[in-house]
Amino acid sequence: MRCKSLGVCILLALVVLCTAGAAFSSEKVILDSDMVELFDDGVAMLMLANHPSIDLLGVTVVAGNQWLQDGLSAGVRQLELAGIDDVPIVAGARWPMRTGRFEAVAPPDITGLDWSGYERVLFGMGVSTYAGAFSTWGHKEPVEPTPEDAWRTVYAENYGETPKYDLRMDSRPAFSGKYQHASDFIVEMVNQYPGEITIIAIGPCTNLQMAVMKDPAIVPKVKRVIYMGGAVNVAGNTTPAAEFNWWFDPEAARFAVRTPWGKTDPKEERITQYVVPLDVCEKLHFTPAEYNKIVSLKGINPGIKAMFEKNYADFAAPGSTADSYVWDAITAAVLIGEVNGDDIVLPYDDDVSKTGYFDWWIDVNSDYNIDYGRSPGYKNQGPVGTQKVRVINTVDEEKFWNLVYAGLDPSYVSSPAATAGGTGGGGCSSAPFALLAFLPLIPAFLRKL
Repeated sequence: MRCKSLGVCILLALVVLCTAGAAFSSEKVILDSDMVELFDDGVAMLMLANHPSIDLLGVTVVAGNQWLQDGLSAGVRQLELAGIDDVPIVAGARWPMRTGRFEAVAPPDITGLDWSGYERVLFGMGVSTYAGAFSTWGHKEPVEPTPEDAWRTVYAENYGETPKYDLRMDSRPAFSGKYQHASDFIVEMVNQYPGEITIIAIGPCTNLQMAVMKDPAIVPKVKRVIYMGGAVNVAGNTTPAAEFNWWFDPEAARFAVRTPWGKTDPKEERITQYVVPLDVCEKLHFTPAEYNKIVSLKGINPGIKAMFEKNYADFAAPGSTADSYVWDAITAAVLIGEVNGDDIVLPYDDDVSKTGYFDWWIDVNSDYNIDYGRSPGYKNQGPVGTQKVRVINTVDEEKFWNLVYAGLDPSYVSSPAATAGGTGGGGCSSAPFALLAFLPLIPAFLRKL
């Protein structure tokens, strides 16, 4: 009996250590997103939601890639397909801060211009004609009913059925409907978990600005903010000056990056903001090789796999040369790499063209001119009010893709080394997990007692 009891105690101790390690390493996250299907916002959401050591408190949606109700619909659909029922999705800002922005970007037909609009005729057209939500109108942005109700109509149009989950009437606590706006959700969560929450902002920053305007006291309580936005040492994509997310609402982006998140003293130089700009995004490509790997994952959810096959059919064609960037998924991978203890960001180098990151002051131009939305970087000292941030410049591509695969298939293990580093999706922190290696020795140990 003594030997059996000892064995049971050892096993229980290992289980407790493993569970405690996972709980201790849990990272609380709010994903603020202009949600779309799969790449890029959807994949970022699934990577965070499926990671055992990340507590995705909620997804707040903002207009950007799509109008608000389209983003809500896409977010709910992907969570349903993935069987994730404990992550609330909360509706946020319908418009950027600048009044009349839509009219400037997509003027009436009488101007003789297409939907690229007056603004980019005046300020210049980037390499991409993409204008996100600004390129659509009509029923996509109705006045009534509100987007918080209209998303169900959009869902039915897009998916041919009614949603299983509901943003307001669902009986589950995560979908209780108590949060009438994303800014309210952000304020409540940050106050509930002071110093613990990382906000990942992968769309326009409008919800972040509104949250701070509602309750400025949350600023020092946020652990950090990770953005996908800006173009520091490369040209913009939407205009020659500006990257899409921060071009959509430059006023909010400027407000956000100048906010001293996590600091009681705004002049403190401690890094509490990471920026994932086009500088690194345009180095990572989604090609048929990665597509084929994703749809071949043994543990990928069938619904998510079908969405990949539908959305990226051109990647599956024989001899396809299809190519896309992945943008927002990089922000999720940067955080997950840190949580796993296996950073995907390459080391610092004095050569800005080679370094994995650099710590500069970043600003966003909100003056309505050819530099509208530009995000200049300052190596030595930025303008008064700017904050020093960590700009991600280069990441380990193999590690990044392994984290994407693990985020879509939690059973995915790239190699024995990847398992040891945590990319295989195990729920134990590295130290308790290492103790499990001794489990096979326990029977022999007991026999000697």
